[in-house]
Amino acid sequence: MSESNLTKKAVADSLKKLTDKKAFDKISVGEITEEAGINRQTFYYHFTDKYELLEWIYKEEIVNPIKDELDFNNWDKKLCDALNVMINEKMFYQNTIKHAEEYVSRFFLENARRVFEDAIEVLDEENAIDEKARRFYAGFFANGLCGSLMEWLYDGMNMSAEELTGLLTGLKSTVEMMAYGKVSKIIP
Repeated sequence: MSESNLTKKAVADSLKKLTDKKAFDKISVGEITEEAGINRQTFYYHFTDKYELLEWIYKEEIVNPIKDELDFNNWDKKLCDALNVMINEKMFYQNTIKHAEEYVSRFFLENARRVFEDAIEVLDEENAIDEKARRFYAGFFANGLCGSLMEWLYDGMNMSAEELTGLLTGLKSTVEMMAYGKVSKIIP
């Protein structure tokens, strides 16, 4: 690991320690640098503010591992692994969701939208879906996934990662059955 990444990791770990004791929105850059044992200049060399640090943590721990070699056969395992990371760092993720909700929601939504846009592009081999529809569909699925994820976080992550992933897998299967005409009646 490069020295730059080691420093970023140390700063991230310091923020995580601080979120065990204090709300994210009440933590200052000064407190983060003090906890990390670095000066402010070093912090600002790597991050413009604590929100960029927060984004770096979410990308490193949640987004990048999911996106790395993501395909239709492993999305559920990658999602389950990411959810387990959040469970293992429950205090940090719940604190940042609660005290930086708008920022974190937007971050999740932007990243999920990109993943769904890429998936739709792969599935639409004949380019039958125009750009406007593709963006709408990706937004629809991204909002559904992110809304479910935020609800899970707010509810205390009481459902296991495997159970939540199983429900999402079941939803995917139901949508596929509906698309192929195997389910015609949605409401009993």
